[in-house]
Amino acid sequence: MKVSFFEKAINGVSYAFNLLSSAALAGMMLLTCADVFMRYLFSRPIIGTYDLVSLMGAVLVAFAMPYTMLKKGHVSVELLIQSLSGGKQLIVETFTHLLGISLFGVLIWQAILLSRDMKAAGEVTPTLFLPFYPILYCMAVCFFALCLAILVNLLRIWTKRAK
Repeated sequence: MKVSFFEKAINGVSYAFNLLSSAALAGMMLLTCADVFMRYLFSRPIIGTYDLVSLMGAVLVAFAMPYTMLKKGHVSVELLIQSLSGGKQLIVETFTHLLGISLFGVLIWQAILLSRDMKAAGEVTPTLFLPFYPILYCMAVCFFALCLAILVNLLRIWTKRAK
């Protein structure tokens, strides 16, 4: 099956985002282990560990979503759908994919609004005083990539059914 430029681009972006997500997970593990080590052996915890782990957790989840969608790694319940005819399955899958795109479209919009508000208010983490708004902008970008990944999956479903 020929893969379009659009699908290749979304796969590439999603893969790169997944690498960032993996780096955030590795960073969280190393930082947590180092903090525990420093706390109990030298009574010197790493200042700001909670802040950094919290921000990296948001990066981890948001950046992993598009790749997970393309790899169909999300939980889905197909028991009911499998009993439907092919045409009805296509309708249900199309509806759920379009609903997902709509939902994450709203999340993009709200993440941008919230990040603007947080920037204007000067919202920062409690210990290191790192601003929250860049993470929210990144989440909006990830949600946009997720919408494109959902669209890629929907196009795959349609082209598979057309054959």
